Amino acid sequence: MHKSAWLTTLLIAGTCAAPSFGQGGDECATATSILGAGPHSFDQISATQSIDTSNCGTLNYDVWFSWTANQSADHIVSTCVGATHDTKLAVYDGCGGTELACNDDSCGPQSAASFSAVSGTTYLIRIGTFGSTPGSTGTFDITPDPPTVNPANGHAYKVVTGTMDWITARDTAASMMFNGAAGHLVTFSDQAEIDWALNNLSTSRPWIGLYHNVNAPNYSEPSNGWEWVTGEPFTFANWAAGEPNNNSASGGAEDYAEMWGSGEWNDAELYHAATNSFIVEWESGGVGVSFCDPNNANSTGAPAVLEGSMGSGVGSDLHLEVTDGVPGQLCYILAGNEATAGIPVSNGQFCLVGTSTAQFFRYNVAGTDMNSIGGFDATGTMINAVGTSTTGFGFDVPSTIPAAPPITIMAGETWHFQAWFRDTPAGVGTSNFTNGLSVTF
Repeated sequence: MHKSAWLTTLLIAGTCAAPSFGQGGDECATATSILGAGPHSFDQISATQSIDTSNCGTLNYDVWFSWTANQSADHIVSTCVGATHDTKLAVYDGCGGTELACNDDSCGPQSAASFSAVSGTTYLIRIGTFGSTPGSTGTFDITPDPPTVNPANGHAYKVVTGTMDWITARDTAASMMFNGAAGHLVTFSDQAEIDWALNNLSTSRPWIGLYHNVNAPNYSEPSNGWEWVTGEPFTFANWAAGEPNNNSASGGAEDYAEMWGSGEWNDAELYHAATNSFIVEWESGGVGVSFCDPNNANSTGAPAVLEGSMGSGVGSDLHLEVTDGVPGQLCYILAGNEATAGIPVSNGQFCLVGTSTAQFFRYNVAGTDMNSIGGFDATGTMINAVGTSTTGFGFDVPSTIPAAPPITIMAGETWHFQAWFRDTPAGVGTSNFTNGLSVTF
């Protein structure tokens, strides 16, 4: 137990302090470096007037920040909570690079924009004002915007807003990655899946992954030959009354399916102005978003992996499992309420933060399967302290992490997890970490 006590002392002592708040550089080349979700402070009072524009027009009195993503996922940068004046913002892939997102008014006169981030990549965030009035001070956040996981099938789903044709929506969905898997336009296998989508996703009138294959052997208008983009059998349909009817106001063929707010389907033309979004589905979404992915192998030759899923019985809200560890060595799970870029510790990268407001703890609730102090069996899979479970560790929400004072994880909160383990025979006294996993309950 000496090594685990050493690690706990090292981390709690503040070795991994959160980055200090920055006020923002006046130019892109002097951007203030920041890490994590924030809130990050900005000060536009002394900023000079901007001369360049963005897709959202001129961002006056702008300040710049350099931010490195610690996970591959969509992120939202927002001044909605931290500013009271009229803001504008934009995100770039580098100085003089491509503008990835911009926004003027999202939440009243404040701003929020979504962009797709890749772990380890640095982005430039620009906070400005609307009009010619000098800016003020405030804060902004950069938070992950991961898909929502359906516990019934383990698939992940996300609504993407925007008016576009069905083919563009299909191709965009196929290009979107989550936890290493490519997405596709949503397919529905039963009414329960539709009901779940209506109850858990902010849908209005999205494209779905159903199209009329005019080359199908059974093709005929308007009802025969409909197929899912995945090629899975089309055995369930939820057409609205009188649909499909191939009856377009412009006379074009209605060979693509949209879903109304009721969950019923309608056939539409390739471009349909009323269709304002699409739903992306990932077949194996798991639970949570992986971040701080390890690029260093442990002494077995492979990095250990932390994954989340829906459990059953005790631990039904989150189920954690560690694989590819070092057989016979100690392992335990850490939990924290803020994540950061990896900080080298021994053979691995530590990716949780500990400050007065951002804390992490060893998750060690009393009980057999709830006790995260254990080790790896002969296959490198984590087992509990008495070696009787090879199925990982889970807990329900609300769930309390013993601390001073105790910390309770509640529904709606985002927490981050990582596993530490001994990494012998890589060397005496060495240890390592898995990837991190961010979970919104």
